[in-house]
Amino acid sequence: MALANSLSGLIAAAKALDVVGNNIANSQTIGFKSSIARFTNVSAAGKSSGSADTGSSAGVSADNIFQQFGQGQVELSDKPLDMAINGLGFFRLYNPETNRVSYTRDGQFGLAFQSDGFAKLVTRTGLCLTGNVPSFGSDPFGTIATTPAPVPLVIDPFFPPRATSVVNASLNLDVRVAAPMAPFDAADPLTYNGSASSTVFDAAGAAHDLRVYFVKPGPASVWQVYSTLDYNANAVPAQVPTVSGPIDLTFDLRGAVSSPTPSPVQSFSLPSGDTVAISLDFTGTTQNVDYSSTTQFGTAFSVNALAQNGYTAGRIQDPNEFNVQADGRIIARFSNGQQRTVAQLVLANFANPNALINTGDNQWVANEDPLRGTGTVSLGFPKFSTEKLTGFAGDSDPGEGMGSIQGRAREMSNVDLATELVSLIEQQRNYQASAQTFKILDQVLQNLANMRSN
Repeated sequence: MALANSLSGLIAAAKALDVVGNNIANSQTIGFKSSIARFTNVSAAGKSSGSADTGSSAGVSADNIFQQFGQGQVELSDKPLDMAINGLGFFRLYNPETNRVSYTRDGQFGLAFQSDGFAKLVTRTGLCLTGNVPSFGSDPFGTIATTPAPVPLVIDPFFPPRATSVVNASLNLDVRVAAPMAPFDAADPLTYNGSASSTVFDAAGAAHDLRVYFVKPGPASVWQVYSTLDYNANAVPAQVPTVSGPIDLTFDLRGAVSSPTPSPVQSFSLPSGDTVAISLDFTGTTQNVDYSSTTQFGTAFSVNALAQNGYTAGRIQDPNEFNVQADGRIIARFSNGQQRTVAQLVLANFANPNALINTGDNQWVANEDPLRGTGTVSLGFPKFSTEKLTGFAGDSDPGEGMGSIQGRAREMSNVDLATELVSLIEQQRNYQASAQTFKILDQVLQNLANMRSN
């Protein structure tokens, strides 16, 4: 029995050394979680001289290896799709070949483009990151369901065009100017008192030049507004402009626009047969923009801003155009200057994460053991409450809320090298002591055998 005890000590110390060595080897592995070996004594029931059965010593065991899911240090990265979780939760991964779901804290992700031009968010080994995918059916900027329903995240790199419907004009018209001597003619600058232009877009995303002309016909606070689309006064041969208007623009005694309300619509026919209909807003109230209304003061004609709500088609041209928010939204900027949420991360957590099964490559899978398994899985958006399979828990329970996401960052290994080196020394001494005990027992048995032979 003594030899068996010493042998169990050797085996347990060797296992502990394996655990410590594995921790040290992975001290620079992204998302790695350290482990610790727990020693337990082993007893063998035997009959003693007393009135009751007692357990005799049978050595030690180090079969209990516990994972430590403490937070690792966050390190900044130059890759926009690198992510780190600050707090609870795991990234949820899906393998399309095996239909297996796994979990990781390694947030190194990239794009894998498909034949249709769409791109999947994947790990370096091709596993799909999962979350909620926005719907762009009714809103070009997308809507995301409020309930976590994770699927492989596929990013649409295209942004459809939007036809201009409103132009906000913020100008000042000089009340002191005299009326032109001749009727309005877009080709003759002497027939109008000022003009402004803006690039607008049709339904196909093609750009057009909208030019607005202002004529003060008399001394009253009334102006006439004309507009043209794609008119080039210097064209050869000479181009006949298609003019829309006039519209009467009236101001009150304070110089503020009093009419027209609502904003007038200018319509133009395109060579393709389509029609561009644009509302000219001089009050600054049609769009949600921070522009003042058009005024009539005794100062020179000036154009403060002309803002329109259309844009051409766009696409994602550079991976650096992604920005990951703390709540897990991935926002992309497109070549047409627009940006929208293209994905929403969903994190997972478990009632007993220490029971997760380590499958290597910084991944774990759920443990289905009903007694010592991972228990109920929770799904939730970062920084928000989570939905469990058995109900809903809110932010008021810190044990349920998921951690936040930090973009352009990676969670490093949570291995503390100083602690591991101390453990390495301790386990080395344990191993040496058990080996020395084994050696002494061997000598005792050898002496005993020599006595019998004599």
